[in-house]
Amino acid sequence: MKLSLWLPEVEMKQAPAALNLARVAPVFRYIDSGERAGRYLAEFPDMVEALDAVVMLIEEVVKIPGLRMTIADRQVVRPVQFWSALLCYWESLGEQDQPGYCLRRSARLSDVSGCPSQACLSHCQFICTRCLSVVHERGAPPVGSQLLAIARQAEVDWCPNLKLP
Repeated sequence: MKLSLWLPEVEMKQAPAALNLARVAPVFRYIDSGERAGRYLAEFPDMVEALDAVVMLIEEVVKIPGLRMTIADRQVVRPVQFWSALLCYWESLGEQDQPGYCLRRSARLSDVSGCPSQACLSHCQFICTRCLSVVHERGAPPVGSQLLAIARQAEVDWCPNLKLP
């Protein structure tokens, strides 16, 4: 899964650690936009393969003004939410039972939020409770499509652990 980050030159000059981390990307180049300042492109053709480097880089750049990020060519609208989901996935890799890890994380939220006792539609903490907005009436879009839209809003649709009906 490809992750691309466009980093504004001006802000990156103020963040040398972030620039050094960006240079680790398999694809790294300066893009001159012909304007006052250009951008750096840091691209990871397989984000999961370089996950440790990606986690460190995003930690440094997630709040940089003008950051633009895409995952699998989809614009990341909420970088901080993406960062949270990325950390969750990264932590799950240390578990033998990754689906169980996700289930335990979402169970904590459903207990606190008063989730009704019904079959859970997703065992993802970032979707948990949002699934209550899924419409089941006749003529509504398929549940899987609705959950995918919710996952995109939560910036977790890319997660290899995510399983949707």
